Amino acid sequence: MREQIKTWLSVGYRANWIVFGLFTLLIFVQTLLFDHFAFRELVLQPSLQNQLAMLLSKLAASMLFGSAVFILRDKRWLIALSLVIDTWLVANLIYMRNNHILLDAEAFNMSGNLHGYFWSVLIYIEWWIDLLFYGLTALFSCIYFFTTQSKRCWWAWLMTLVLAVGLRLGAEALYVNDKDKTTHTETKYDAAPFIREHREPVYGTHFPTTVANTSVLYSPLYITSDYYLMINGIQPQRPLTHHDYSVMAHLDNGQDSVTLDSPLIIVLLESLENWVVTPQIMPNLYRLTQNEHTFYANKIHTQIVGAPSADGQMIVNTGLLPINAGATCLHYPHNTFPAIMKLAPDSAICLLPHDTCVWNQTEMSPAYGYDSTICYSDIDTVLFCKLDSLVDDGYRYIQCITQSTHAPFVNEKYSRLTLPRTMPWVMYNFIRGFNALDDGLGYFIRKIETDSVLQQYTIVFTGDHRILHHEKRAQMQRYANRWSNKYASSDNKWIGELTPMDDCLPLIIYSPKITGNPHYTEDCYQMDIYPTYRALVGAENYRWRSFGINLMDTLQKRPIPEDEAFPLSDRLIRNNYFNSK
Repeated sequence: MREQIKTWLSVGYRANWIVFGLFTLLIFVQTLLFDHFAFRELVLQPSLQNQLAMLLSKLAASMLFGSAVFILRDKRWLIALSLVIDTWLVANLIYMRNNHILLDAEAFNMSGNLHGYFWSVLIYIEWWIDLLFYGLTALFSCIYFFTTQSKRCWWAWLMTLVLAVGLRLGAEALYVNDKDKTTHTETKYDAAPFIREHREPVYGTHFPTTVANTSVLYSPLYITSDYYLMINGIQPQRPLTHHDYSVMAHLDNGQDSVTLDSPLIIVLLESLENWVVTPQIMPNLYRLTQNEHTFYANKIHTQIVGAPSADGQMIVNTGLLPINAGATCLHYPHNTFPAIMKLAPDSAICLLPHDTCVWNQTEMSPAYGYDSTICYSDIDTVLFCKLDSLVDDGYRYIQCITQSTHAPFVNEKYSRLTLPRTMPWVMYNFIRGFNALDDGLGYFIRKIETDSVLQQYTIVFTGDHRILHHEKRAQMQRYANRWSNKYASSDNKWIGELTPMDDCLPLIIYSPKITGNPHYTEDCYQMDIYPTYRALVGAENYRWRSFGINLMDTLQKRPIPEDEAFPLSDRLIRNNYFNSK
């Protein structure tokens, strides 16, 4: 063995060790850069011990890839490996800017179904950041010339592999120990570091946090196991506890046999954020917020997790929250959901802007109580004519979803709103896209204001999720602030009237039962939408109360905090709780 070690360290093998060290360092730096650009808004390592665990885990991932030096005869393959790593990191950065999550099994499963969404991802390329990763690989591409040894060194590879695995498990032990000290709870150590759902007791249920505490280079291994579980219909069991049942005794104690006494329309406006509901950008929708029979809440915090549009639709229709890993629409389409449209005495129609395969809508529309699904392919300015024609045909229970205001907001070409061309182009397209959508929406709102039949409906307008990544939002806010001062005394001062660009959605409900144009200005959640409009359609005594509160009832207390509602909802969905009642 001593002679073997001498051989490894000889001049002939020394170049291998140099390349190993440089290649490992390159990957390590890239993982740190990735965390900086992907998670800069999160505080994930509050203690020195936690930070050390994170660094050791990333070093272990780097060594796993760096060890390829010892088993490749032609070191040029390292360049190809480095390019693959670059592509994986950049793809995750772009995807996270768009969806606020990293690539996972759900993203790959849905990729073939999301026709027309290609550019919605590519618009979030940030060239100077994304090319930085490839620049590091270009710098490394000359390194292989330093090596003169073409023989494989299996013992060196095995040694670095064992060391990398040891560092990885040691990092987890440090993290577990630190978590126990800070939370004063005992965390079970799990020696299966590449099963994502097994990591939940250690790193928590939020997958980006898991990756930030380990390494994005581990995520292909998480995806592999996740995808296997998905296609085989296997999901880890999380049984409901006695405490869960005691909580549900208060939230699920109404009547089963309830019938809606008011017609209902739910309008999900794709990517609608509260700050564009202004007299200048969306004058028609803004006018509706001032109607005597309209309730308006402008600080609805989004609660989507892994399937933005699908999760938004589920929350609004059922009052449940998304599962913590994956998408409910893909894993549990055959569940029994406590959907409000199931209480409709007549047929309920779902009007979709895409094919029913997207978000597994073929299964999910019936699960939410819709008897028929109609797909349209026109721009959304025509959608509301279709919606009005359904009302004229006597349909009383309808959900419709817009699409043209999904990134990259191609609907903006129909806008007549004049904006400075110096405005950041995403902001330019976003504002003009919603201005164009408001033109079509204006036709329907005018019918609400004048049509005695439509005035008997309860009509819910809200967004399904936010769309703008925090960096884009910050860039746009800086622009708005700058132009606010410049236009303060001119005719174009509307730019300065933009509200702060936070992550809130608006909720606008028209109903003949509402009087006095009440406004709710406090922070609230998407889970509050369902109980708010439920009370207006005669379903206040329905068995499922939901986790939220009726925002029009100023005396109602929140039954369960948001951080407790998420894991409870996860267990309810996984155990198909409402099917057993």
